[in-house]
Amino acid sequence: MPTLLLRLSGPLQSYGTTSHWEERSTSNRPTKSAVAGIIASALGLERDDDMSDFRALRFAVRADRPGSLMTDEQSAGGGDYSLPPLDAIRTGPRATDPLAWYGAPRAPEPGPHGTLTAPWHTENARTPVLITKQYLANAAFLAGFSTDDHQLAERLHAALAAPRRTLYLGRRTCIPAHPVAYGITPHSHDQWPHHIPLLPESTTPSPHVWWETLPAPGTTASPEQVPTTFLLRDYPLLHLRTHQVSPPPATPESTP
Repeated sequence: MPTLLLRLSGPLQSYGTTSHWEERSTSNRPTKSAVAGIIASALGLERDDDMSDFRALRFAVRADRPGSLMTDEQSAGGGDYSLPPLDAIRTGPRATDPLAWYGAPRAPEPGPHGTLTAPWHTENARTPVLITKQYLANAAFLAGFSTDDHQLAERLHAALAAPRRTLYLGRRTCIPAHPVAYGITPHSHDQWPHHIPLLPESTTPSPHVWWETLPAPGTTASPEQVPTTFLLRDYPLLHLRTHQVSPPPATPESTP
C-alpha cells in the first residue's frame, strides 16, 4: 500500500475543527479534511466537485515540530465605507447610497446550509466585531495518504508538484515554506511514521503521530473526515489513535 507524503511546514498554519464566526481556533495538527483540501486545490477541483473518493484514503500525520500556539485579534467591519459600484450593488437595500453601510453583523442570523446572514434592518445591527484567530507558529508536519491504487498516488503527487492553484496551510495567509509534495513511499499507513526520517526542522526525536483507525469500544471520534463536497460540508466522524514513534534522524533534505 503506497503512501503519498506531504510536507506541511511554514511560519503559520491553522486547521479549524470547531471554529465559529468570531472564534477561529486551530487544531494542534493538520486534519484529514484540510490535507484533502490541499490536494483538491492542487488538482484544481471546485468546491462542489465530488470528494467521496478521498474518504477511502487512509490518513496519518506526524508532528516533527509541534510549533507553538499564536493568537491574533482582528477587527472586521463597521462605519460608513465608500464602495465601488459593483460591490455596492451586492451590499443590500442601501446599495443606491453614495456611502453604503458596511460592517460585520452584530447578531448574525442563521442562513441556508449552516451559513450566516447579516441583518439589514438598521445601521445599529452592523458594527465592528473582534475576531480571535489562532495559528500554529513555526510548526512542521509530515502527513500521509495511503491507498491501494498506485496510479492514484502518482497522480496526486504530480498534482502537488505542479499545483493548479496556490497551496496554503489551512488559511490563505498561511503559505508553505517548502514544496508540499514530499514523495511516495512503499510503507503502509501503519508503518511510514516509523520509517520515514524526521524532517530537517524537527525538534523532537519522538514525535506524536495521529492515525486514522477503525472505531473501537471507548474511543472518541471527531468530525474532520473528508466531506462529500467542500460546499455541503457533511462531515462524518473520524476515529483517531495517537502514539509516539522514534523514526530515523533527519537527513539533509532527503525525500523518499
